[in-house]
Amino acid sequence: MKGISKLSLAMAMAGYGVTAMAAVEDAGHVNMGPVEVTPMAALAIGHDDNIFREGEGELADKSSTVVDVDASVAFKAQQGMSTYEAKLAAKNTSFTSVSDANFTDYGVTGLIHQEFNSRNRLDVDFDLGRYHDAGSTVDGADNKEAPEFTRTKGGLKYGFGSTQAMMRADLFGNYNKQTYQEAAGEKEGSDRKSVEYVTTVFYRFMPKTDALVEIKQRELDYTNEQGAGYDITSYLVGLSWEATAKTSGYAKLGRRYRDTSASDVDRQGYTGWEMGVSYMPVDHSVFQLSTSRDYGLESENPQTADFTQGTTSSVSWNHQWTGKISTNANYSFTDEEVQNRFGVSQKDRTINQFGLSVNWNVMRNVTVSLAYENSDRDESARQVAVDEDGYQRNVYMLSGTVAL
Repeated sequence: MKGISKLSLAMAMAGYGVTAMAAVEDAGHVNMGPVEVTPMAALAIGHDDNIFREGEGELADKSSTVVDVDASVAFKAQQGMSTYEAKLAAKNTSFTSVSDANFTDYGVTGLIHQEFNSRNRLDVDFDLGRYHDAGSTVDGADNKEAPEFTRTKGGLKYGFGSTQAMMRADLFGNYNKQTYQEAAGEKEGSDRKSVEYVTTVFYRFMPKTDALVEIKQRELDYTNEQGAGYDITSYLVGLSWEATAKTSGYAKLGRRYRDTSASDVDRQGYTGWEMGVSYMPVDHSVFQLSTSRDYGLESENPQTADFTQGTTSSVSWNHQWTGKISTNANYSFTDEEVQNRFGVSQKDRTINQFGLSVNWNVMRNVTVSLAYENSDRDESARQVAVDEDGYQRNVYMLSGTVAL
């Protein structure tokens, strides 16, 4: 395996959270003509000492034993350099001490990579299903059910020009919509939608280094809240490089501008960035660093039609100690403002998250994992009557994954 493909594989492996199931060493498959079919099942048992992510009130520090049951079937076909993948998956999460919070997610995801020729390539991905906002509730202690929503998500990326050419360009589009279910005639959360268009032009001025110019247009909307939406336009310049077979990265810096149709709200601009570096000192170990500064939709409280503006940085280390044992350690820090639809800051928030997992490939098609995750969120209100919702949370999970 060449260096660049090793880095790509390592980047895909790194960054797994505590709820992710480790992949088996060699899943195997059943051939159905040109299609490879891989059924998989996973069971995880652990403890969550703050299942509702609350620091005060009746739901604060509610702990429970957690049981996750996953089942999936993956389909894959390949023709030359082109691949076609789809996956049907369902996951049931149960809390032994708070059964009202139990939920089941299910959906279908897919990925298509089409190589038309050396100058034209297309990537398509999609995610359709019914999911839940784990850790949130429909109505506090009165209704502990997790808000349920239907996700409709799809992305398309078209690349023009050889990856080794002096000039090339990528065109990207993404659509993501979450529509919440109703409970007692009211939405369980604020319906949200994001639409994104990106054009990136690369100029290779060194054998393994490209200069780039990127223009990005995003629409962030709460579709059931009138006037709660922003258009974000970003103008970024930067570099993309593969310094050696062991190091690759990108760095983009520029201005982001926020516009809204709401009255009496001025256009706002600030400096934003997107950066990431992967380093593989040896074939079985990889370090990743990333940071970004951007606008976003509020994800911590799905009932609130607020926006965020801030910086998130993360670091991870994935190491293969032996042919069967590997570890992953990761840390992320988020520093952001929560703003209302008029751009007025409601509160400041910092989030520290740390995760550690140990994976053991017991057999060719069986993996056992032990994982720990710690979260520490701190909030400081800027406005009167704005709730400060800080908390600490620890999760321990023991999981097993089997390819049937």
